Amino acid sequence: MTRPLNPATPPAGPLEDTEVPVLPDFPSRVCVFTIDDAYYAVDLRHIREVLPIESITPIPGMPPVVIGMTNVRGSVVPIVDLRMLLGLRPRQLPPFAVVLQHEAYELAILVDRSPEIMSVTPDQFELSLKSSSKEPEAGSQILNGKLTINDNVTRILDVPQLVVFLDSKETLNRI
Repeated sequence: MTRPLNPATPPAGPLEDTEVPVLPDFPSRVCVFTIDDAYYAVDLRHIREVLPIESITPIPGMPPVVIGMTNVRGSVVPIVDLRMLLGLRPRQLPPFAVVLQHEAYELAILVDRSPEIMSVTPDQFELSLKSSSKEPEAGSQILNGKLTINDNVTRILDVPQLVVFLDSKETLNRI
């Protein structure tokens, strides 16, 4: 969606291509969690719940990033370890999972600390247009900008992109 540069001034002739993009729909509340001492945030609209990890059932034939599944209130939910996608070292099983949802998809991601819910403003966001050359390909696709909260830089996890990335058979064959 776009808007004219100066809507108060009507165009003198044919409509020129003088439009600028509208800012993305920034969330006003986010869920902030840590993975390997780095902060990440997810738009609260994509959070179903946070739960302690009690049991994980392995799923044969799944790529290593999907470490298993768990039962969440009667729903079978796959558990994803983002460390591999973010180029981080594997660790002992973290104590918590955040259940994410996007449209009909649900998945849980492992996190190191119990998440916090925070209110944020658009001036705290910085869109990332380029990924770092050190960042794995997956990280450049599923991380969508930065958020500054209390002088901490927090990477924004793009849940729709994560779902698309995980749903791609080509992607999962490379992991």
